[in-house]
Amino acid sequence: MSLDRLHPFAGQHAIESAAFALDFIGELDIAEVLALRNAANQLVGDFPVVAEKQVATLNFQVGAGSASASSPSIEVGGFTMQRPALLLTERPLRLIDISRSGVVVVINDYTRWDKFKADVDRYLTVLLAPIDNQKAVASIGLQFNDIFLWKADPSDLKLNEVFSANNPYIAPNALEAPLLWHSHHGYLVSDSEPVQNQQLDNINVSRVVVNEEHRLQILTSHRVTFEKPLESWSTNKMVFFNIQEKLHNKNKAILRALLTPDAQLKINLNGPKEM
Repeated sequence: MSLDRLHPFAGQHAIESAAFALDFIGELDIAEVLALRNAANQLVGDFPVVAEKQVATLNFQVGAGSASASSPSIEVGGFTMQRPALLLTERPLRLIDISRSGVVVVINDYTRWDKFKADVDRYLTVLLAPIDNQKAVASIGLQFNDIFLWKADPSDLKLNEVFSANNPYIAPNALEAPLLWHSHHGYLVSDSEPVQNQQLDNINVSRVVVNEEHRLQILTSHRVTFEKPLESWSTNKMVFFNIQEKLHNKNKAILRALLTPDAQLKINLNGPKEM
């Protein structure tokens, strides 16, 4: 079987990276950003590298037949926190990006779903404590990047052994396309559980070449926008946790529909322990 030469990115699973995003209603002001930056000191053991971000604002004035711009004003725009890899040339193992509009947590050393969820909660509980009940949450999102590495002659890769026939997420002609291809499918769904919301699901499937190595990539992203923004992370943890579980389960259902049973087996998709 040709799938013997198709290898999940992380060995027992294919997740190269997983990310959680949270968006506020309205931007953080400078004092709030600085409060989060101070709280971030509690996570220095996890994220020893911190870099400040700045934003520049230009004011334009339009006169009769001419326009001019004032000197840019520089303000605090947020900051990033990193846990570097052993080799500084490699991408960081973990990254938190704080902007005026929200927070993104990226885990590049993903192991298990329960650990991912617990780590995200710990980071956000610490970071958002200074502004708890000040900034409502407009939306949250979850993204997974699954990669399979092909370790043989590219012409030997049989895509019908990897992707299920007539699956609902890949354009029918993609699997018969030239050697490299990309297929995107996205849609919106309204839901009332656990609160009224609208969910955007995007499924991007590609065959790409990285460092002369053929890869199959499945990038899935899910964003839930609340009809009524939720007060804070700590006040609504159970709502957020329930939605995280729903998005994770939806993501697994998408993979089940995309992948053949043999491909699913390679990443233990239906095993007793959640990936």
